[in-house]
Amino acid sequence: MSIKSDRVLYSVIREEHMVHNDFFLRYLELDGGTPPSALVFACLTEGRELLRVCYGPEEIAARLAYAQEELPRYRDSSLGRILGLDHRPERAFLHEHFSFFASLAADELRVEADWGGKKEELTISVVPYESPNRWRFPLAGTVLVTDTHPSVNSHRWCRNSEFAFDAGAFDETLTCPVIGGSPVFAACGGVVEEVFDGLNDTDDGTDLAQIEAQYGEHARIDGNHVLIRHPGGERSLYAHLQKGSVSVAAGESVQAGRQIGRVGSSGSSWVPHLHFHVMLGGIEGPGVPVRFENLTTILGEPCMLEDTVNLVRAEGILP
Repeated sequence: MSIKSDRVLYSVIREEHMVHNDFFLRYLELDGGTPPSALVFACLTEGRELLRVCYGPEEIAARLAYAQEELPRYRDSSLGRILGLDHRPERAFLHEHFSFFASLAADELRVEADWGGKKEELTISVVPYESPNRWRFPLAGTVLVTDTHPSVNSHRWCRNSEFAFDAGAFDETLTCPVIGGSPVFAACGGVVEEVFDGLNDTDDGTDLAQIEAQYGEHARIDGNHVLIRHPGGERSLYAHLQKGSVSVAAGESVQAGRQIGRVGSSGSSWVPHLHFHVMLGGIEGPGVPVRFENLTTILGEPCMLEDTVNLVRAEGILP
């Protein structure tokens, strides 16, 4: 009997009177003949317990049943991107979100599984991530940013896009996108690692399966895109770009603020918008949060994209 999971979780920390901790456990792989009778999650810092969450057999059974339905939906080719695994767990406890205020930032998640008196323990490092780089928002002007990490949706369920967001702009009815064709800028200096261009914007007649068969899964998901490598092992992804707009080439060095493409709706996208996220390592590496120096609310206050829906203004694009 054993429990397995990621060994490191990256957290977002916000200090406002107290410390707001926010991190996400994608899975616990549970090996054993029967489900555990109890699961305990303890959030700690330097051995001091900040929060304890306990589950009994009924909730464990319900969560395992949920996982049995959810896991078969993941393609074999997507397991690395979604879970960071090369196999599909036979039994797993999925999607535990820790969002709580405490006096300190958590640095450890301790998990204990009890199989009728036989206990197994797993310790996971919780790292309040701070990027070594300076970041500028990849769009200019006033935009609506949604599907951020507090949304806990499909972005956060995927290991590589945990801290992704979607950015768009609409007319006063909030039904007509007006951002298509807007410039997209490199958010941080680096070296272009990968580009893809040539797909039309998605419409009702788009055959995504055909796109995947011809160009691969990455193109089906992200459409026309640019991937940039930055110091410290970080990589930024700019997805769903407009056909023919990519203006950089693989191997080219770019500075923050360099135009690299235009907003489109290619790939798995239904309205023009920019999908953006930062990862460590390759395209299947863990997602990490970054803070944009030039991003404010429409009232001029600093904005860290800590709401599920954010109306923001990017003040200038150059460092």
